[in-house]
Amino acid sequence: MALAFMAQNESGFTSAKEIVAELNVPRRLLAEVLKHLSRSQIVSGTRGPGGGYRLNKKPAAITLCEVVECLDGPLNVVDCTDEGYCNLSPSCIIKSGIVKLAEDIRSVLTNATLADLAEGSPDHQPHPAADHLVFPV
Repeated sequence: MALAFMAQNESGFTSAKEIVAELNVPRRLLAEVLKHLSRSQIVSGTRGPGGGYRLNKKPAAITLCEVVECLDGPLNVVDCTDEGYCNLSPSCIIKSGIVKLAEDIRSVLTNATLADLAEGSPDHQPHPAADHLVFPV
């Protein structure tokens, strides 16, 4: 939510105090999120009067995949995807379905941007890839 709020203020810095007041999020949580976003160079911060945080790229150039991986680490649905190993791999009957699901999730998040998220219009259409998500049973 903080990134979407910042995306609406592309012209300048947004203070943490302003984000907390507007979005009603805990200050400590916001500080931790902004620290991770700064380390990943998604945002930059400036101290002092008139300072705050701003996006380092246009909202349309920041993918949701970048944001999720910055905050949560690598996007792995299960350990066996992305060449990981699982004790059940030799007999697993759902691995191909899980791998496909992981690819679909990554595709949706890679093709969706902060600009898409920040639009927030009631008539905003879901990303076309969302129609092709396959959930194995």
